[in-house]
Amino acid sequence: MPTPSESRVTMSGKPSKSVQLLGKRLRQLLRVVVVLAACVAVAATAFAIWWLNSLNGLPDIGDPFDVAAFRAFRLPDEQNAFTYLRRASEKLTPIVGMVGGNGADPGDLKFSWSIANPKLREWAGENREAFALFLQGAEQADAANPAGDPTDHRSFHECLIMLAFLEASRREESGDTAGAWDCHRAVLRTITHLRRRGSTLQRQNARGASRMLQRRLTDWAAGPRTTISQLRTALEVVLENEPRPEWDLFAVKYGYLELMGALEQPIPLWLSSQQAIDGEWTFRLGDMSLSPDMVDQLEAARRFLLREPERSRRVLRLLCANYLEHAETRGRQPRKPAVWAMFTYLTSTNPITKGKIGIPLYPVGPEAPAGARALPPQGVAGWLVATLDARLRLIRNYDEWMPPVRARGTRNVADRRAYRDLVIMLATEIFRRERGAPPPTEDALVGTYLQSLPDDGSAELADGTRPTVE
Repeated sequence: MPTPSESRVTMSGKPSKSVQLLGKRLRQLLRVVVVLAACVAVAATAFAIWWLNSLNGLPDIGDPFDVAAFRAFRLPDEQNAFTYLRRASEKLTPIVGMVGGNGADPGDLKFSWSIANPKLREWAGENREAFALFLQGAEQADAANPAGDPTDHRSFHECLIMLAFLEASRREESGDTAGAWDCHRAVLRTITHLRRRGSTLQRQNARGASRMLQRRLTDWAAGPRTTISQLRTALEVVLENEPRPEWDLFAVKYGYLELMGALEQPIPLWLSSQQAIDGEWTFRLGDMSLSPDMVDQLEAARRFLLREPERSRRVLRLLCANYLEHAETRGRQPRKPAVWAMFTYLTSTNPITKGKIGIPLYPVGPEAPAGARALPPQGVAGWLVATLDARLRLIRNYDEWMPPVRARGTRNVADRRAYRDLVIMLATEIFRRERGAPPPTEDALVGTYLQSLPDDGSAELADGTRPTVE
């Protein structure tokens, strides 16, 4: 049996092998942890450097115009067409009890007061006060949305256009063709106000109204009671309302502010299906169907990696600068797009089909502002197709802010094309009345009836020769 002193020697001697092994393993684990931590730190640093530099080559030019000055534009209420239109919209009563198929409405190809839906005639009679305000607003020299707010759409209700066409037809059938022209003139002037000062939604409403105006004014011009003097007056007024380049400048600025505001908001419901299908298509793993939550999480990670919405902000600033320069120089020399940025978008969900939309970028000269020259059009197009937020919004209702370079056959007729159609129609009718037959060609109208044929924007239409970026 060991003595107490021998026991103390044994206890204070070398540790047991198990303790030594445990210590060795702990030291090895510590080294592994340190190495892993160092690797993670290096990877995180490398990722941060890559992420922070991922937008290198995409300059941030800031707002491409004086936003404060643009928002500051105001008019006194008594001189503001939109003030009267807003009051008229507030006075307007809803159409109650109208049954489809029971008579025509002003949007139909064939329409007159006598065959109009009875409920529409009753409704028109109840809204005389709203119509009077509509007429007052149309006669104002200019318009402005409240406090320069680009998202305030209250200044116009599209039913006011229907009301004006109903009244025009009622007056024409009673023999008052001059009074009918007053109604058509009010519609034309309202379209001008919306095109020149309206928001994206208001400009869309103006396009729809211009299509109806073309039909109803054609019927009025061909009417046997309409005189040549009235036709000449109508032609003069239409010529006075020719679309001008500064309208596109205003539209581009308005659209820019709306788009930049939209980037700060969640994806709207009307884009959620596009986002879901696009995400499902992008992240699909073979035949595996991804849940909406998985798609949302993957899309959120993708947006973070792509630095959205900052990427889209920078690209839209460059795009706006390009459009402002194009609108400024259009009056001097029409130019075709230098390149098209092509987007794929959802056209159907069952089955899933996709189409393409082209976003034009225009050539920029050395005299252009610095913001428009910060990146060549091809470079802007390349960055544009690599966005997420901007792409999702541009494929839908925000294309109204772009210069009107639509193909001839599209339903959304460009402003200048709609204007040209009205001018040619009225000049042709005057020619037919005075000479007993329609003109052999449109060129025959030049000289006696028109100083020149109106520009329809065809000089800027795509001809299939311009490069695309997808």
